[in-house]
Amino acid sequence: MNDETGETGGGKKAVLEKARLWTGEGFDQQTKEEVRRLIEGADETELGDRFYKDLEFGTGGMRGIMAAGTNRMNIYTVGRATQGLSDYLLLHYSDARTRGVCIAHDSRNNSRRFAEEASRVLAANGIKVYLFRELRPTPLLSFSVRHLGCVSGIVITASHNPKEYNGYKVYSPFGYQVVPPEDSRIVESVNRVDIIRDVKRIEFSKGISDGIIEEIDGEVEKAYLERVKAFTERVKKGIADEIGTAKKVSVVYTPLHGTGITLVPKALEAAGNVRLFTEPAQSEPDGNFPTTVSPNPEEHEALKRAIRYASEKRADLVFATDPDCDRLGAAVPDKNGGYVLVTGNQLGVLFADMILTSYSRSGLMPPDPVVISTIVSTELIKPIAAEYGVREIDVLTGFKFFGSKMHEFEEKKTGSFVYGFEESYGYLADTFVRDKDGVIAAVLALLLVQYAVGRFGGVTEYLHAIFEKYGLYLDFQRSFYLKGVEGAAKIQRIMAGLRKDPPLKIGGEEVTAIKDYKLQVSKDLSSGREEPITGMPESNVLQLHIGGAVKISIRPSGTEPKIKFYFGLSAPAGTNEQAAKKMLEKRYKTVSDELFDRCGLE
Repeated sequence: MNDETGETGGGKKAVLEKARLWTGEGFDQQTKEEVRRLIEGADETELGDRFYKDLEFGTGGMRGIMAAGTNRMNIYTVGRATQGLSDYLLLHYSDARTRGVCIAHDSRNNSRRFAEEASRVLAANGIKVYLFRELRPTPLLSFSVRHLGCVSGIVITASHNPKEYNGYKVYSPFGYQVVPPEDSRIVESVNRVDIIRDVKRIEFSKGISDGIIEEIDGEVEKAYLERVKAFTERVKKGIADEIGTAKKVSVVYTPLHGTGITLVPKALEAAGNVRLFTEPAQSEPDGNFPTTVSPNPEEHEALKRAIRYASEKRADLVFATDPDCDRLGAAVPDKNGGYVLVTGNQLGVLFADMILTSYSRSGLMPPDPVVISTIVSTELIKPIAAEYGVREIDVLTGFKFFGSKMHEFEEKKTGSFVYGFEESYGYLADTFVRDKDGVIAAVLALLLVQYAVGRFGGVTEYLHAIFEKYGLYLDFQRSFYLKGVEGAAKIQRIMAGLRKDPPLKIGGEEVTAIKDYKLQVSKDLSSGREEPITGMPESNVLQLHIGGAVKISIRPSGTEPKIKFYFGLSAPAGTNEQAAKKMLEKRYKTVSDELFDRCGLE
């Protein structure tokens, strides 16, 4: 805090007042002592960061560092969020009490405690709770909400964030995370709740004994795995010849100490023709993630241990899922005896081409088929979808928008969802789940290796064949962490500055178009013509286009204190791949260095 008023209007005095409330009635002894130590200590920055605001319950829920304080994840902020959700459900759904809410949690520290806290609050409001007895993947929760006919769902997870974090996601009755306008209405309901006076709770044991809290496990899981198996057989049907020629595939899998260990091995074994090895140490659920710096399958570090194990086993595939098993990252053998990572965009288009090939051959392509991607993902999906006569549409980042589209297709009969992916390693390929699914992605990765070996000789060869046909597409992503009040303010200044004075040239190249998804305007700079962006809610995203060959997307993260830059570059088919790759990499460096410098980022 820089002065008595503070950058957010809180100031030292207001922060101290909020902090002192947490040393009084309504809080447990451990919390009181933790806050007293902060007040008595000399670290004003830490005290300020914990209490200068309430942890934001945003349009997808909340995520934050676990500790005492209004701007932290703890049983009190979880209780407040759940009371607000309860108030909303009881107001808007007449059958909320009987239909109930399903709750799942991952392996993170305090996840079970937060799940039980949410259960206590819902039950105190008379709402039936279906709580998974043990840790389970997020996609199973998405499935369970619809399978059980619930009015909502909650997942306690911080996805792939570091161990200090936890989070709280809210799902609609349709199995996807809440979207506009319902998300904002729930936010408003949560904001009306006083964290001390308004939150209702009952003892967890009483909720269990009264039957209002019901612990679930086997039946729902069995129904989900049956749907996964049916989907697997459907995809295999059109590529059976290639899969039939492949040897039994050796696979090394790491769940990164998370929930994937509960379902992924079962799904792979049901798929068949696989020799599965799970990385031993990382197969133990552990919220401290002791064997990896980051449990994020987007990063090479997360796969290093599994790759070493795969080298011993001479595996044909290595893959990891994040702690709540909704993302998947993979590596495959290269020509030098090592392993090469496959990016989220590359996996996305490989899965797409394989599925569309299979359904086209088998006659299982549904009427008016649709593939969904995001505005920041690779443009390569567009020519691939067009090749198969499949409609491709883009949505904002976040699988809740995929789920919302899937629901819209079913309600209005306006399309048939076939497959969707986003660059951040999220994939979905059926309609029984309405969120990205690491279990389905694991099955797709296995089928991909079997198919690619049988038809192209390997996954890297398959990818090269796609580049030869459609052109070379390279995608780069860079994130800048800007923590605390100052960081949040800098992110706001960067976005405001780019909107007020957007670059007209980058790296010596003319910017030809600017799309502003917050202002909902697309501007062609060559003609000066502006058109509205329709069919999407507002989002704090800017896109800069350089001809048809460079797309730059800039957006603040909705869940972490960082700003993200996405770069998509392409060269036409027929260009020498190695020469084109060097050219695009050089072009990326020139463009990105200039843009980062303009934004004051290093």
